[in-house]
Amino acid sequence: MDILAPLPRGWRTAFALLGWFALLLGTALALSLALRPDRRDALRSADRLFAAGRYHEALAVLTPLAPAFPEAQARLGMLRALRGEHAAAERHLRAAMLRGLGPVDYQRVLLYLGRTLADSGRRDLAARTWALAEDCRSAEACAYRGPARLLAADEALRRGEYLLASAGLRATLAEPLSPAWAESARYRLALLHAGNAPEAARRDLTLAITPGRSDPLIAPLLPVVGDGPRRLHAALDAPLAERPQILGVFYLSLGLYGLAEEQFARVDPRGPDALGAAAYAAYTRWRAGDAGGGVQRLKALVEAHPDDPRARTLLALTYLTTDASDSAQIELDTVARLRPDDPGVALAWASWHAARREYDQASRAYARALTLAPEAERGRYALLAAKFHLATTYELCETGLSFAEVAAREATGDPEALTSLAAHRYHCGQFAGAAEAARAAQRTGGGPDALYYLGAALAALGDAENARSALIRAADLAPASDWRRRAELALGMLPRYASSK
Repeated sequence: MDILAPLPRGWRTAFALLGWFALLLGTALALSLALRPDRRDALRSADRLFAAGRYHEALAVLTPLAPAFPEAQARLGMLRALRGEHAAAERHLRAAMLRGLGPVDYQRVLLYLGRTLADSGRRDLAARTWALAEDCRSAEACAYRGPARLLAADEALRRGEYLLASAGLRATLAEPLSPAWAESARYRLALLHAGNAPEAARRDLTLAITPGRSDPLIAPLLPVVGDGPRRLHAALDAPLAERPQILGVFYLSLGLYGLAEEQFARVDPRGPDALGAAAYAAYTRWRAGDAGGGVQRLKALVEAHPDDPRARTLLALTYLTTDASDSAQIELDTVARLRPDDPGVALAWASWHAARREYDQASRAYARALTLAPEAERGRYALLAAKFHLATTYELCETGLSFAEVAAREATGDPEALTSLAAHRYHCGQFAGAAEAARAAQRTGGGPDALYYLGAALAALGDAENARSALIRAADLAPASDWRRRAELALGMLPRYASSK
């Protein structure tokens, strides 16, 4: 047949039908490809969960994805780092680096790997890891130099390497930074200058920086600020004669022992704060790890000022924490004679009895402290007593619950007191009351412990769906804490249908 001749009508119809079927098949195939689940969509979903702080859900998405994508394995390592699972985190992070990552993902991994190494005690290796972020090949990747420098400087600050920390913070502030990272760097630089150059510290708190892009995937690594700037401002605004003592106590509370000792040494030796500063300086030396030197200095102060209770009280505290209960008793007996009606002395006796596992006498000492406490501090003293009963479970429901109720009533709106009440009620079988107290704690700023007790109470009441939600939020809020571990254990005990709703 001549291939150029017109096709018979029947053939033309057959070819037309074949074309139509081919078109339908192609369309169906295209639709199938378009609608097929893309595993990278799952990775993007995990990133959204990660950025929102929904780590428990992100973990479930990332675990099956990790073998397929190095980026997913990197995210899994980052998540394990936040959970405090150092060995698993390091394994996933290093494996992702070996498999090959884009420049931005590589920089993120360096930040998390450094954090994991520092948290597991390998601080020098952590510093070298963060330093690798200096070798970046694009503007987008180089945006992580500032955060890496801040993490390294913060670690140096914690270790008491103040010159290195200062240089690192200045280098950090020379980089583009998002507002949160800039605030953290400014505050830490101001801390270093506050004792010697208060006006420079004020300027540090308001230093101008080049605005940088915010990456929610590294936000969990941000060194916390909390109410530090407010407290630092208050110390800088204190009268000149009082400033060293106030700054010293502030530094001591932050664990910056070298800076604290420096301030206590500046207190006027002829002023009214001289003996207190000397006692605090000796106690700081003990806290910094020089146990023998700290105790000897406290003993010398006690011998030189036998009628002053401050050094004796701190000396007794050091004895209590080193199981030297007999020596602590001698000091507390003397302090009790000097200040028979001091609620703080009653608290010290409570600690002494608790250390000796004399729980009945410890409970009575807490009750005496509460009786002696000023009206404005009754909530704080009751909370300490409630914590003792919760920690030891001694007469938890017979006595501890009443202390918790007093704490919640006297310290109105205190999330810690409300959480303590929720815990006591839960352990005493008052599940509805526990949920009520836990919700009140949440409304006033409660943490993962409040969410845990809310979830546990709701589970006991049979509300598995809402219990699951509360327990997941507890795990997400403090992923490296015991509360996360306890929440996940409780989640595993919920009815299975709760996870499918």
